[in-house]
Amino acid sequence: MIFCLPCLALLIYFCIAGIFVPRYRSYIKEGWKCFLDKLRGKLCSVSFDNRMRIALSMWLTRKGFVRLGRFFHNEKNFNLVLTITVVVFTIVSIYLFVLMIKFLVASPCAEEAGKCVFKI
Repeated sequence: MIFCLPCLALLIYFCIAGIFVPRYRSYIKEGWKCFLDKLRGKLCSVSFDNRMRIALSMWLTRKGFVRLGRFFHNEKNFNLVLTITVVVFTIVSIYLFVLMIKFLVASPCAEEAGKCVFKI
């Protein structure tokens, strides 16, 4: 498994959430430290990913999703789901970027009978 993608996923999530919810901004610094530590091949010094894993499993359990909470409480499952999320997010982002370039560059508006028809 790719070793630093789970912390990168959490870092990206908290960067986006930190824009709208100020209470998540403190997690950005911890997530960045964890990501850099894992990139260097060390364990997370602040155990950021473990804290987020436990917080997610506790939240799911309180909401009544006990089996799902148990699933995410297992560290391997949590890291696997976050890694898959980052890979899918990256693939979708690249695809949307290519579509945007095609839309902007390759004649976005073809005149047909006085109407503007977008062809992608």
